Amino acid sequence: MSMTAFPEPAAAPVELSIRDYWEILRRRRAIFLNVFVVVLVAGALLAAAAKPVYQTSAKLLIPASARSWSLIDSSNPIESMLAAAQPDSLETQVEVLQSESFLADAIRAAGIRTKPGVIPPSATVMQHRDTNIIEITVEGGAPEEIARLANTIVELHLQRTDLLQTTGLQDTTEFVREEMKKGARELATAEQRLLAYRQDHRVAALAADQASRAKEYVALQERVSETASSISSLKAQLAEIRARLAKEPIDLVRQSFKENPRVAKLQDKLDTAQFQRIDLGRQFMPTNRQVRDVDEQIVLLKQQLAKEPGTIPVRTHEPNPTRLPLQTRQVELETSLQGQIAAHDAASAEFSSKKRTLDELGPWEIQQSRLTNDRDAAQLAYNTLANRLRDLEIRSKARLRSARVLERAAVPNVPVRPRKARSVMIAAVLGLLLAAGTALLQEHLDDRVNSPEDVERIVALPSLGYVPAMPSGETRLIAALPARSVVADAYRGLRSSIGFAATDGPLCRLLVTSPSKGEGKSVTAVNLATAIAAEGRRVILADADLRRPSIHRLLELDPAPGLSEVLAGMRSVDEAIQSTRVANLQVICAGPIPPNPTELLGSTAFDSLISQLHSRAEVVVLDAPPCIPVIDPLVIAGRVDGVILVVYAGQTRRAAVRHAVELLTRAHARIVGVVFNRVRPGKAGYYYDYYYSEDGDREPQRRRHRRNGHEPKAALQEATPVSRAEPK
Repeated sequence: MSMTAFPEPAAAPVELSIRDYWEILRRRRAIFLNVFVVVLVAGALLAAAAKPVYQTSAKLLIPASARSWSLIDSSNPIESMLAAAQPDSLETQVEVLQSESFLADAIRAAGIRTKPGVIPPSATVMQHRDTNIIEITVEGGAPEEIARLANTIVELHLQRTDLLQTTGLQDTTEFVREEMKKGARELATAEQRLLAYRQDHRVAALAADQASRAKEYVALQERVSETASSISSLKAQLAEIRARLAKEPIDLVRQSFKENPRVAKLQDKLDTAQFQRIDLGRQFMPTNRQVRDVDEQIVLLKQQLAKEPGTIPVRTHEPNPTRLPLQTRQVELETSLQGQIAAHDAASAEFSSKKRTLDELGPWEIQQSRLTNDRDAAQLAYNTLANRLRDLEIRSKARLRSARVLERAAVPNVPVRPRKARSVMIAAVLGLLLAAGTALLQEHLDDRVNSPEDVERIVALPSLGYVPAMPSGETRLIAALPARSVVADAYRGLRSSIGFAATDGPLCRLLVTSPSKGEGKSVTAVNLATAIAAEGRRVILADADLRRPSIHRLLELDPAPGLSEVLAGMRSVDEAIQSTRVANLQVICAGPIPPNPTELLGSTAFDSLISQLHSRAEVVVLDAPPCIPVIDPLVIAGRVDGVILVVYAGQTRRAAVRHAVELLTRAHARIVGVVFNRVRPGKAGYYYDYYYSEDGDREPQRRRHRRNGHEPKAALQEATPVSRAEPK
């Protein structure tokens, strides 16, 4: 009778300790070492194949500029020319140095050409922290070339800045000389006019009071004229500023975009409707009215969501930054205009009040005073230009350089990249992390039972022991093996573990089963019965697998009469019991395969059979079918003292073990523990070495390697350490 699989119970989350992680890495050491070696070798090869990159740097010191833009008179052409001859600011020089055109000129000047297989040079220019120092860093594959390029960049920059300053001073000096020549001609002309006027009118120089009054008259006239001219100029500038203000908007409208809040709301409604549709789909058919209403709502929400734009425009009004300087300039012009108007009114009033006194002078006196003022003005202009020329000549001779070399670039000896040792170390660290991650991922994806701790974590059952795998073609029964064989020791340890697990009383009736077929439960039952009989206790082994019996084949006995005939009332117990070559061990084979094994095993006749067998022997061992495919072992499990679950180490799935334990628990079975069968060398924290003596007898050479350093929880074997089950 087959059983349908129950839903797999959810395993409780388990906190893994550092020891557990170490055991996982030890068990997955093959993939761990493979990944680590691959990553390490790949990193080493990449580091070895990478082309070396060298780096060098040079430093320039830029003196702080002494000029002040606020003191420069823009109306004076000499000041403008001198301002243009000043070196640029530190930030501007950095931008010029790292421009592509400048670097291209420097590469050509340094004579650097691209070579195959060599990394071309590249330059980086930056201000050194918060100082006036510019640092030029050059990287490339040729050490000599990058050092030459860095020094060439420095020299080329010095040449260009010095040429700019020298050219500016020379141009300014030539301009002042030309202006001096013009001033000398204007002075000579003014003197000739004054002398000619005196000779023509035969007048001498004016008296002191006359000259004073004449100068005052001329000065007042010039003052009135200058203020009137300034007023006209200021009014024109003010009109221009007002016109520009009229064109500039008060506020600037800036448009930005933000996420459409309606999209989020519609999406939330759509998600809610979809979850509601899933819940209704589990309860009703698609034709149900509620389901159709929700479907229509989902379609409508999707249409609305498709129509809504992802972002919406947002307009913000900001004050126009252009208006502030214009308004400031307007206020300045209005203030200057009011001052000029006041000055013009005052000069006009003073000129009118003194005009009567000034009119007492003759026309010739006024004209002579004007000519005298022209000569004096020409003389003053000439003297000013002469002083400026002497200043420029002194500055030209005592000119300071706009920058100086603070540190020249040296030829590097050691590449900055790649650092092979560091690259290999990084590759090793990455390899360790990737290898550990791969091993943990493989462990997570591996659903097989590999260690006793796996069983303890998923079903909280102790491990009674484990049996090493036998070489193919050799006998699997301990009765045919040497007494000191590893397998015999393992079953003796299993016998002891079962004895120590009987805390509430002796386990006289034992059921041996497994989650699925092919996991070695029949061999385990035979060898366990043999090991118990070797202690001198009377043991009866009954083959309760009425579907695929195998005890008679393993022990080479007649299959009938057997258990099925006894349960059917066709044979007595004494007729079915057969003796074996093992002392104290008797066997009841399965007999003919019945059509209704579950009904026979669940009958009262089976209870009577168990009682009779118990009265004839100290221990009764029952070999039952696997508990997941059929229900037979579940029928028997509640009638025995304990159930032993056999798993195939490294093959049985965790879900199968969890399902089998759940089924046995529902059947009110007392599960004594788990036996790990066919353990390969290196599993469960141990491995074995076999060697053969000269006479051909195999003697076990056991070497126990503790992988985790702690004793097992439920393994209390009396024999050898091999049979103890230690967590991996």
